[in-house]
Amino acid sequence: MLFGGYEVLSAMLPFVVVTLLWGNRQKKRGQPLNGGIRCMALVLALYAVGMYYFTGAGTVYDLFTYGAEIRSEQINLLPFSRTIDGTAYGLNILLFLPFGLLSPWFCDRMASWKKVLEGGFALSLLIEVSQLLNNRSTDVDDLILNTLGALMGWGLYRLLRRYLPRLARPLPLPLLWMSFLIPFAGRFLLFDEIALARWLYGF
Repeated sequence: MLFGGYEVLSAMLPFVVVTLLWGNRQKKRGQPLNGGIRCMALVLALYAVGMYYFTGAGTVYDLFTYGAEIRSEQINLLPFSRTIDGTAYGLNILLFLPFGLLSPWFCDRMASWKKVLEGGFALSLLIEVSQLLNNRSTDVDDLILNTLGALMGWGLYRLLRRYLPRLARPLPLPLLWMSFLIPFAGRFLLFDEIALARWLYGF
């Protein structure tokens, strides 16, 4: 619980602070953020934290643990050239499906499949590159499957729109991306699980 709470706090505290400051700025400009918009941003930020946890995104402190050396076996640039793992492939797709569903649902500027594809690809690439820091594999298969998951989420969004009434999508695009990038930056800069383990267990 301590490790999980520390990880969530390191990601969410900067998000809360920055979005409060941005909200005050928007209020002064005559564009206040209502409760619904703040709720949408919070949902996306919590989803982002879960995504970074399950993918094992790297942090700056991993450099001190694993060093700055990047080995060739960590990187796979040939699509589907390794052993096919159906479970892992399915999880990679499912992990990004909410991105493709929620982003256009909350933000009208993300309503096109191209925007979802670009956003899903960029977010997956950020995670994959960060994994170079913590000795995990950076795999083009993950990049492809994550992006496919985002597109499938967009397809689900289009399907649901046929049967559900049109809902307002008021989330500003900058706030949408703040919901993903600020938790990543907070976790990257503040989450040092080895330091917490040393403090708890005295090694």
